[in-house]
Amino acid sequence: MEITLRSDLNRFISFILMASVILAIGFYLMSESFNNQQDILAIGVSVDIALLIPLTYFFMIRNSGIPKLTLVPVFVLSLVLAYQIVPIEHQNTLSYIEYLLIPVELTVIGLLIYHVIKIGRDLDQSKNSLSSFPEILKNILEKRGFRGIQSSLISSEASLFYYTFAGWGSPAPLAKNEFSYDKESGYQTIFIFILFLLPVETVAFHYLIGIWSQTLAWVLTAISAYSVFFILGDRNSMRHRPITVTNDSILLPIGLRWKTEISFDQIKNIEIREADSSKEDFANLTSFGSGNILIILKEKLTIRGIYGIKKHTDRLSLSIDEHERFLQMLN
Repeated sequence: MEITLRSDLNRFISFILMASVILAIGFYLMSESFNNQQDILAIGVSVDIALLIPLTYFFMIRNSGIPKLTLVPVFVLSLVLAYQIVPIEHQNTLSYIEYLLIPVELTVIGLLIYHVIKIGRDLDQSKNSLSSFPEILKNILEKRGFRGIQSSLISSEASLFYYTFAGWGSPAPLAKNEFSYDKESGYQTIFIFILFLLPVETVAFHYLIGIWSQTLAWVLTAISAYSVFFILGDRNSMRHRPITVTNDSILLPIGLRWKTEISFDQIKNIEIREADSSKEDFANLTSFGSGNILIILKEKLTIRGIYGIKKHTDRLSLSIDEHERFLQMLN
């Protein structure tokens, strides 16, 4: 996975360098030095910037993990840059190229509708539940050809909105081997406080910042609105995704934030205490605070988080509501 990401980054950097060269040449050719030949040169510059740059991008990412849909914003940005470089009186070619946006947009919309319908059918056929929706969706996406960071991003975003709207019902009763982690940590109090405070702050900041810049005010308001969805989805997912102790491991789905599994063979020691960030490095898998259980592993473990984030650690801090019963079950 790390090798793939490094390769994709190298491809992207190479594309940026090549695109910069094409833009620099186009800007130079449209300068006053070629004033007498701008009619002819404008055609070539328009094609190079608006079409050659997106084509170069496509050929560089076609065998990579970078989503093909990113070609659309690259094409739009290239067209915008071409309009900035080519003088107004020589933009006829760009006007014709602009018509290509229509089939591109229709194709993208068609592909999105196709994938949504297919994924919807697969979800209907699977034994979907509020406790395993992210994993089910990610498996479906991978079967549909989405790999790596693509499936992680899409499943994270979709799960976030899924739990925001579908996670308000009462969670299923906990089995004997299942444990909640969002009550004793104080998370519920913080959740209510932030939920009521955020809209008030959003309105106040929108008004104050709007005096200086309406655009920035609306951008920050959109971020605040997204934050509300994130908070609601985060809270609802924790209610429906408990920690589970199996015959030989501990399953740790901390809402949508983190997901990992620890086998008993990997555990070196379990301590009943809060983790101390000033004295030790640990992965905080609590809903809020420093937790009441610290699991020390024999060697480092990779923990996967929302949006494909990863952490490597040998210490896990947990906040388990019935931590005494949790330890008794492990013993």
